[in-house]
Amino acid sequence: MNKHIVRSWIIIAVSILFTLLCISSIGHLHIDSSTDAFIPQSHPVVATNERMEERFGSLDSVVVSLYAPHSMVSEEYLELLSELTRRIEALEGVKQASSLANLKHLEPSSDGVAVVSLYDGDAGQVEERIASWASFYEGTFISEDHHVLSILIQTTREYNAGLLLSNLKELLTPLEGLEFSLLGLPAVTEEIERSLLSDLAVLAPIVALLIILVLYLFLRRISAVLLSLVPLVFSSSLTLGIMAWTGITVTMATMLVPILLLIVGSAYTVHIFSHFYQEYDGKHIEETLQNVVHTNTYPIIGAAATTAFAFLAQLSSPLGPFRTFGLLSFIGVVACAVSSLILLPALIRVVYQVKIPKPREVSKSHSVFLVRFALKVSNKWGKLTITLFLLMIIVVLPLSYLSLQEGTNMIAFFRPSSNLVTMNNRYNQAMQGSFSLSVMITPPEGTATLSPEVLKTLEHAIQVIEEEPTVGGVQSILPFIKRMNQLLGPAEGAIVETVEDEPVFDFFSGPLSSEASTTNPTATKQLESGGNGSYEIPSDPAKYGLSSEEELSHLIAQYLLLYSSSLDSFINDPLEPDSTLFTILLKESNTETLRSMTSTLPTLFPSTWNVEIGGGEAVSLALTDLVTKSQIISLFSSLIAVWILVLITLRSAKLATLALLPCLFALSSVFLAMALFSIKLDIVTSLIAALAIGIGVDYAIHLLSAFMRNKHSSEEIMMTTGKAILANAASVAVGFSGLLFSRFLPIANLGLLFCIAMIAASAAALLLLVALQVHLPNLFNTSRRKS
Repeated sequence: MNKHIVRSWIIIAVSILFTLLCISSIGHLHIDSSTDAFIPQSHPVVATNERMEERFGSLDSVVVSLYAPHSMVSEEYLELLSELTRRIEALEGVKQASSLANLKHLEPSSDGVAVVSLYDGDAGQVEERIASWASFYEGTFISEDHHVLSILIQTTREYNAGLLLSNLKELLTPLEGLEFSLLGLPAVTEEIERSLLSDLAVLAPIVALLIILVLYLFLRRISAVLLSLVPLVFSSSLTLGIMAWTGITVTMATMLVPILLLIVGSAYTVHIFSHFYQEYDGKHIEETLQNVVHTNTYPIIGAAATTAFAFLAQLSSPLGPFRTFGLLSFIGVVACAVSSLILLPALIRVVYQVKIPKPREVSKSHSVFLVRFALKVSNKWGKLTITLFLLMIIVVLPLSYLSLQEGTNMIAFFRPSSNLVTMNNRYNQAMQGSFSLSVMITPPEGTATLSPEVLKTLEHAIQVIEEEPTVGGVQSILPFIKRMNQLLGPAEGAIVETVEDEPVFDFFSGPLSSEASTTNPTATKQLESGGNGSYEIPSDPAKYGLSSEEELSHLIAQYLLLYSSSLDSFINDPLEPDSTLFTILLKESNTETLRSMTSTLPTLFPSTWNVEIGGGEAVSLALTDLVTKSQIISLFSSLIAVWILVLITLRSAKLATLALLPCLFALSSVFLAMALFSIKLDIVTSLIAALAIGIGVDYAIHLLSAFMRNKHSSEEIMMTTGKAILANAASVAVGFSGLLFSRFLPIANLGLLFCIAMIAASAAALLLLVALQVHLPNLFNTSRRKS
């Protein structure tokens, strides 16, 4: 056994052991598909949410919805709801669970107001009580047709979403005769996390199968195909191992890296095997391998460098997962190139120690036809071709980019037919909405949050907000104040004498004690009114027998004290809160609507007030803005990085600039397709720019290098290099078409867009560059070529 064979076995053994080690660590991967994994911790919206949660508790909420074909206001369903609510409140991670079964209801009584349980065993009474305060109950806890019930769960701040949702499913699954759904951002995030690895497990074999098919069409030998896959599996496993060992979070962006390497790396292994078959004489394997490696080292390293550095340009992104994606892709592409030059020759040396037959030639009629067509177009209609391509780049590229839709609505990541989307739409049709935007209002120091001035301003703002068609409702402290005033306030037109003594209430001997009734004129009037007060915010002190708005603020605070249930989701102190929180419920998450709403909200309050906007949809909007910013930065960073590398490779600024034209045309085609098919720019599709530039530029480099060598005519170059470009573009496009089978729409869209990008980049290289070479040959005259 000679030294080359021994060395090859060592390389193979080490590679296999390392691959197995990497694959065995997959179980340690940490998955996080939430927007928190993408949004930088230094972003203002993160600090805003932290402040909100410190004052009002967790902003994460889970909605349990129950569906029946008939009214659910019956003893059977309400008893079931009561038991479910009780058991849910006992679960780890639940701060509070609210439903019709445990809500406190406010109703008139002989003492003015009674705080009673909404459901006390009498279903008929529940119907009456819901009807008496329908604006509060319907749309939040029960649908208008009474066919849908909801349990609203507020989580603790340090809860385990996966554990909570798993426990909820255990409670709900045994229900008979009822449909249920779990909604809210935690449910969506958990579903994405559950699906990420399973999606990777489905996509990887599909892409691998397509790659095998492409490799077989080129290599025509099963053994060669299997050997070509080994470096690809090694490189993909390496990136997975790095993620597991370093604790890198698996997101929807980083999960694409192993699949990407299977596709990109296949081109390098095809080069090695193609040249090996071409040069192998059946006798001298070692000599042939050395020649093949020597011949392909520069082309493979050059192609890998442009691709790798285009990915590395993602380090300029403001989003952490994008930077991770860029770094992992860079490492993976380098590993693909190195393993193709070291591991693959070692495999060939060990497996093919005896003479092997060359694969039979495959008909090239289709590629020859396409190449001849490209030559004909470039020669006969070259000037028109140049004009059309440049118009596409100069006009369509900026216009299509400006018309792109943006959005990171995570529900929209799933296909419309998925159960999550179906149940979410069903809930939004029946109830107020499953998307939320939280707004915290802090008046200036010295202004009471419960003063009539503040509350009336808040009421007007909410009225304006509710005019937006996508707003299903707004949850705030106001309905509780209005309801208490309706029950305790004076009847319309009544006049209450003002007394100098401050009203005194005894809250410890009943809802309103006899002592309170005799010492407080307001309470006396309440006894007389019997709940005939106005459903409004108290704003006229004289109407309530008071002398100032400050006393009116105290009265409102006393109203809220009478309501025995917790209101800490709306005010941060029961007597003297310094801020209040209201939640806007949306039936759909639309970037334009969110942007308009977040810009309008601060204008609805005095400039001296502090208005902070947070919640899940605020994070999504911030992430959308960062994705757009990242796209612009990575686009220019990739172009600059590739231009510099091509400049180093071809040693000509003119040729480096010409090499970017196919990339720019590919981007024009991609952005135009996104605009035409309403494909949104999101956390996955925003990666297309770096991918298209990094891989698409290789076609231009191969063609320009052939022109620079000046050894063959344009037709000869097209029949050799041109066919190779078509073959490579076809193999990469076919590989990426496997992403169309993803259950996530952004990943499927990425596969479609990349197919378009590869077709456009190869077409621009074979049509535009050849037309320029034919009609404007001076562009290709460089000092290097003349020498």
